Amino acid sequence: MQKEDNRNFILALALSFIVIVAWQFFYAGPQTNKQREAQQTREQQSGAPTATSPQPGAPVAPGAPAPAPAAPQVETREQALAQSPRVVIDTPSIAGSIALIGGRIDDVSLKRYRETVNPSSPIIKFMSPSGSPHPLYAEFGWAATPGGPTNLPNATTLWTADSNRLTPEKPLTLTFDSGQGLLFKRVISVDANAMFTVTDSVENKGTAPVSLANYALISRHGAQQVAGYYILHEGPVGVIGEQGLQEISYAQLEKDKIKQFNKGAVGGFLGFTDKYWAAALIPDQKVPYDARVSFDPAGALKRYQTDILTPVQTIEPGKTVESMTRLFSGAKEVAAVDGYEKSLGIKSFDLLIDWGWFYFITKPLFGVIHWFYQLTGNFGVAILIVTVLVKILFF
Repeated sequence: MQKEDNRNFILALALSFIVIVAWQFFYAGPQTNKQREAQQTREQQSGAPTATSPQPGAPVAPGAPAPAPAAPQVETREQALAQSPRVVIDTPSIAGSIALIGGRIDDVSLKRYRETVNPSSPIIKFMSPSGSPHPLYAEFGWAATPGGPTNLPNATTLWTADSNRLTPEKPLTLTFDSGQGLLFKRVISVDANAMFTVTDSVENKGTAPVSLANYALISRHGAQQVAGYYILHEGPVGVIGEQGLQEISYAQLEKDKIKQFNKGAVGGFLGFTDKYWAAALIPDQKVPYDARVSFDPAGALKRYQTDILTPVQTIEPGKTVESMTRLFSGAKEVAAVDGYEKSLGIKSFDLLIDWGWFYFITKPLFGVIHWFYQLTGNFGVAILIVTVLVKILFF
């Protein structure tokens, strides 16, 4: 009986190894090559100049500003970056820049990840400005109530910076004087990984009170290519207060055009998730907000947008109000995402990673596999070890 058990054990180990090798050879490898070829095709096609690429406006709200003038579509990402003076972003994890026209975070590359397994291949270019072949950017600002001030900062505003570089050690301060008694300031800080903190403030130097609401948005332009795995969500994602996890496919959003969530949500996040990367807005976890996901087919490129809007604040003469929003822009590393959830108190931020319906099994199992990976340095070996342990557990 013992010999038979040993034989079954060795057979199970061998079959597990064969399954992993076969999966890599017949499925994972061809899928990777197919995605790489599709990416090369898109890059070749995006070289030709097109018409204009419209820019999204602020969220729909009373008195919200109209969409900004369309930005011309250019041939390369580098040309789009050159359309605005910029402040360099330099952290251990991120290379990029902030556009002084619009004050957008629209240039984020991930230093620790490359386009292929070749260590000399280019690093991942995640966020890109409007006008580039594949725009993805974050915008922050203020919306006025009816009859309120009109000269609010928008996508065409030129901000003044107090520095030419943003690092984890030194925040960046942008300023804009409206000429109508309002002084706008935006303080942007970034940590050593992938989290930005944006604090917008308004000082009322006029003689009458002003009412404004703060907004933040992430906009993505162009048809989106997804891996197509049934168990993996790619597209708009968020946890909207008590409404919980929201996962919307690009196809569903194109059909519905807009998804407006219950107003006054507290806690959570909203953004876009890819297979490996994510960009997410994280409102102040104690302040209520309205959330929306929308789609606009007009223009040369389709536009997908997620946005949040905080309650209207009245600014009395001589007073200042401020609003804080965070932006995550980087790799979906489990340790980092879980760390932010705990240290910043972000409601269910770990659901930025799609753990599936069997969350209570898949996440702990991943933790075990990752622990063995750190010991062995090889995910294949780690999976084999966990397979053996599960087999022993069932015995």
